[in-house]
Amino acid sequence: MKKFLVKLLVMAFVLITASSVALAKSNDELRAELNQMSVAVLDRMAKKYPETERAVQLAYAYSTISSSSVKLGFWGTDRGRGVAVNNETGERIYVKMREVTIGLNIGAKEYDLLFIITNKDAWDSFTSGNIKFGTEVTATANDGVTGESYANATIIADGVWVYQLDKKGLALELTFKGARISPIRSLLKDNEKK
Repeated sequence: MKKFLVKLLVMAFVLITASSVALAKSNDELRAELNQMSVAVLDRMAKKYPETERAVQLAYAYSTISSSSVKLGFWGTDRGRGVAVNNETGERIYVKMREVTIGLNIGAKEYDLLFIITNKDAWDSFTSGNIKFGTEVTATANDGVTGESYANATIIADGVWVYQLDKKGLALELTFKGARISPIRSLLKDNEKK
């Protein structure tokens, strides 16, 4: 147990250090890093869930987020960053995710999220910070418009489905979760900040 706690503390230190290093980068460097990360997330998702390639192509928009979590005792926190891409307009909005868990928590892990956004209203909610979600709702969803089915996806809001892929780590949870996705304001262009 002692070794596990030491590893957990080291991982928390690495996450904090990585966050502080990210602050030293320019906005253009951060955008480039998030774009590269998005390509890597899409590649990993396609290997695990081949249907995601088609889902991304047919979706109104999509978002990729790479996240990490640290959970100890009765609280836990997840933090992630990524990019939301509108297939209709080509617009890219850089986003962050914050999640808080309350309940029995222990562990740390890194994971990827791929959000499939099926319509303009869902896009507007997602990119404005109005997407808040909790526990999983279903394992297979249908978009209700084209009849597309998103096997292995979880519906989190009207018009938004998510795929999750754990990269490394282990976390045991018996919790209530609440998460929020919002734009990274410093990476918005001046005309988008209004």
